[in-house]
Amino acid sequence: MLLRVLGPLEVEIDRGGTVDLGGPRQRAVLALLLSARGEVVSVGRMIEDLWRGEAPPQAIASIQAYVSHLRRLLEPARERRAPARVLVTAPPGYAIRVPADAVDAGRFESMLTEARSVGVVDPDRARLC
Repeated sequence: MLLRVLGPLEVEIDRGGTVDLGGPRQRAVLALLLSARGEVVSVGRMIEDLWRGEAPPQAIASIQAYVSHLRRLLEPARERRAPARVLVTAPPGYAIRVPADAVDAGRFESMLTEARSVGVVDPDRARLC
Protein backbone atom coordinates (compact mmCIF):
# COMPACT_ATOMS: atom_id res chain seq x y z
CA MET A 1 0.00 0.00 0.00
CA LEU A 2 1.17 3.49 -0.81
CA LEU A 3 -0.48 6.53 0.74
CA ARG A 4 0.20 9.75 -1.11
CA VAL A 5 -0.05 13.05 0.76
CA LEU A 6 2.45 15.08 -1.28
CA GLY A 7 0.09 16.38 -3.93
CA PRO A 8 -3.45 15.05 -4.19
CA LEU A 9 -4.44 12.62 -1.42
CA GLU A 10 -4.36 9.15 -2.98
CA VAL A 11 -4.16 5.54 -1.87
CA GLU A 12 -2.74 2.78 -4.03
CA ILE A 13 -3.45 -0.77 -2.91
CA ASP A 14 -1.02 -3.46 -4.07
CA ARG A 15 -0.16 -1.77 -7.37
CA GLY A 16 -3.77 -2.05 -8.42
CA GLY A 17 -4.23 1.64 -9.07
CA THR A 18 -5.69 4.27 -6.81
CA VAL A 19 -8.93 3.77 -4.92
CA ASP A 20 -11.85 6.18 -4.72
CA LEU A 21 -11.51 7.80 -1.28
CA GLY A 22 -15.06 9.12 -1.21
CA GLY A 23 -16.32 12.59 -0.42
CA PRO A 24 -14.54 15.56 1.09
CA ARG A 25 -15.21 14.74 4.75
CA GLN A 26 -14.19 11.12 4.40
CA ARG A 27 -10.99 12.25 2.66
CA ALA A 28 -10.46 14.79 5.45
CA VAL A 29 -10.70 12.00 8.05
CA LEU A 30 -7.97 10.08 6.23
CA ALA A 31 -5.79 13.20 5.88
CA LEU A 32 -6.23 14.03 9.56
CA LEU A 33 -5.25 10.52 10.61
CA LEU A 34 -2.24 10.46 8.29
CA SER A 35 -1.04 13.84 9.54
CA ALA A 36 -1.05 12.43 13.09
CA ARG A 37 1.64 9.91 12.02
CA GLY A 38 0.29 6.93 13.92
CA GLU A 39 -0.87 8.85 16.97
CA VAL A 40 -4.48 8.56 18.09
CA VAL A 41 -6.82 11.30 16.91
CA SER A 42 -9.77 11.73 19.25
CA VAL A 43 -13.30 11.71 17.93
CA GLY A 44 -13.75 15.14 19.51
CA ARG A 45 -10.85 16.56 17.52
CA MET A 46 -12.21 15.00 14.34
CA ILE A 47 -15.60 16.58 14.93
CA GLU A 48 -14.01 19.96 15.60
CA ASP A 49 -11.79 19.78 12.52
CA LEU A 50 -14.47 18.45 10.17
CA TRP A 51 -17.32 20.74 11.16
CA ARG A 52 -15.46 23.73 12.67
CA GLY A 53 -17.62 23.92 15.79
CA GLU A 54 -20.93 23.45 13.99
CA ALA A 55 -21.28 19.68 14.15
CA PRO A 56 -24.61 18.11 13.26
CA PRO A 57 -26.33 15.86 15.82
CA GLN A 58 -25.20 12.74 13.92
CA ALA A 59 -21.50 13.75 13.79
CA ILE A 60 -20.25 10.70 15.73
CA ALA A 61 -22.27 8.33 13.53
CA SER A 62 -20.90 10.09 10.44
CA ILE A 63 -17.32 9.64 11.63
CA GLN A 64 -17.99 5.97 12.35
CA ALA A 65 -19.33 5.58 8.80
CA TYR A 66 -16.31 7.36 7.29
CA VAL A 67 -13.95 5.12 9.26
CA SER A 68 -15.86 2.00 8.23
CA HIS A 69 -15.68 2.95 4.55
CA LEU A 70 -11.98 3.83 4.81
CA ARG A 71 -11.24 0.51 6.48
CA ARG A 72 -12.82 -1.35 3.56
CA LEU A 73 -10.70 0.68 1.15
CA LEU A 74 -7.43 0.30 3.07
CA GLU A 75 -7.84 -3.42 3.83
CA PRO A 76 -9.94 -4.87 1.02
CA ALA A 77 -8.94 -8.46 1.84
CA ARG A 78 -9.85 -8.20 5.54
CA GLU A 79 -12.72 -10.48 6.47
CA ARG A 80 -15.84 -8.96 7.99
CA ARG A 81 -15.60 -8.68 11.75
CA ALA A 82 -11.84 -9.33 11.69
CA PRO A 83 -9.92 -6.69 13.64
CA ALA A 84 -8.59 -3.84 11.56
CA ARG A 85 -4.81 -3.58 11.37
CA VAL A 86 -4.39 -0.34 9.38
CA LEU A 87 -7.09 2.06 10.59
CA VAL A 88 -7.48 1.03 14.20
CA THR A 89 -9.80 2.02 16.99
CA ALA A 90 -7.79 3.29 19.93
CA PRO A 91 -9.49 5.24 22.72
CA PRO A 92 -10.43 8.04 22.50
CA GLY A 93 -10.53 7.77 18.70
CA TYR A 94 -8.69 6.27 15.76
CA ALA A 95 -5.18 5.92 14.34
CA ILE A 96 -3.53 4.83 11.09
CA ARG A 97 -0.86 2.20 11.68
CA VAL A 98 1.39 1.82 8.65
CA PRO A 99 5.16 1.78 8.23
CA ALA A 100 6.66 5.21 7.59
CA ASP A 101 7.65 4.19 4.07
CA ALA A 102 4.02 3.43 3.20
CA VAL A 103 3.41 7.20 3.13
CA ASP A 104 5.17 9.18 0.41
CA ALA A 105 6.08 11.93 2.88
CA GLY A 106 7.75 9.34 5.11
CA ARG A 107 9.74 8.03 2.16
CA PHE A 108 10.80 11.57 1.29
CA GLU A 109 11.95 12.25 4.85
CA SER A 110 13.96 9.00 4.93
CA MET A 111 15.68 9.81 1.64
CA LEU A 112 16.39 13.36 2.80
CA THR A 113 17.93 12.10 6.05
CA GLU A 114 20.08 9.63 4.12
CA ALA A 115 21.19 12.26 1.63
CA ARG A 116 22.12 14.65 4.43
CA SER A 117 24.13 11.98 6.23
CA VAL A 118 26.28 11.19 3.18
CA GLY A 119 26.19 14.63 1.52
CA VAL A 120 29.28 16.08 3.14
CA VAL A 121 31.36 12.96 2.56
CA ASP A 122 29.99 11.88 -0.82
CA PRO A 123 27.92 14.56 -2.63
CA ASP A 124 27.47 12.38 -5.74
CA ARG A 125 25.89 9.59 -3.66
CA ALA A 126 23.69 12.15 -1.85
CA ARG A 127 22.20 13.19 -5.21
CA LEU A 128 21.16 9.57 -5.83
CA CYS A 129 19.30 9.20 -2.52
